[in-house]
Amino acid sequence: MSVFFTLILLLVTLSAGASEEIQLPAELDAKAFIKVAERDGFWEKTLVVTFPEDRRMLSTNDGLIQGRIAVNHSAHPGLFKKVCKEMKTRDEVGGKVYMRGIKKRIAMESGVPEEKIAQLGTAADMKNLAVVTKRYPPFVVTALVTAGARTNALRTGVDEGKHIEGKTGDKEPHGTVNVILLTNAELTDGAMARAIITLTEAKTAAFEDLGVQSSYTESVQATGTGTDNAIVVSGVNGPKVTYTGGHSKIGELIGKAVHEGVMEALQKQNGFKQIKESRQNFTRATAIPGAAIKA
Repeated sequence: MSVFFTLILLLVTLSAGASEEIQLPAELDAKAFIKVAERDGFWEKTLVVTFPEDRRMLSTNDGLIQGRIAVNHSAHPGLFKKVCKEMKTRDEVGGKVYMRGIKKRIAMESGVPEEKIAQLGTAADMKNLAVVTKRYPPFVVTALVTAGARTNALRTGVDEGKHIEGKTGDKEPHGTVNVILLTNAELTDGAMARAIITLTEAKTAAFEDLGVQSSYTESVQATGTGTDNAIVVSGVNGPKVTYTGGHSKIGELIGKAVHEGVMEALQKQNGFKQIKESRQNFTRATAIPGAAIKA
């Protein structure tokens, strides 16, 4: 365990910047904190989740890895705009170059190889992070969620996709739903893949319950944003699980934790509110003008 606490100390003291610890259930055997820094006059806020040993992780960015650190890096929208312009190359958009640099920095400062770090990126403010835990013995599930949907909410299967890697620029808005899902259960690779489906269904249900509409097609219900990502981290101390769909108890916990987390994060970031319409048997949302940052 000494290596684990050394890792935490290294990360907490990375550079001149404050950090805030995030309380996680003891059963997860993980530590989490948010590190706040400044770059070019803009804030950077990084959620770092560390583990005392390698954990099996499935990331929609980094794929299937044996990881030690899961990261959700948040940068001010103005900073993302700046790096997208200044760091782009002939072959890569600036945002990817920037995020790769963040991972290199975390690897260098923590002593953990880059290939053992799973990373997400967002322009949503980490102060609006939602942390939701659900329990049903012997299972514990925690979802750490950031979300923004004011500028690029879309309905998959309806709205047009215009970006082609290597051929179009990085000009899309930076609304994103990011989920880091932790559990004490030992998930098979298939269970982690199924958990991605379950958490996506829960995210879409939250968008529906808040009535978030597409930014591209008028009066169409959104299913998410075009840049949503997730990391699922398997536990090592709980029972082995091969199925995480909604008919399973752990699937229920995943769904409820992510649904509540997305609802809370969107309400905090964008000011979405549930209101009940008298003529229709569903809820829709209104965004409070000027609420939070328009990520």
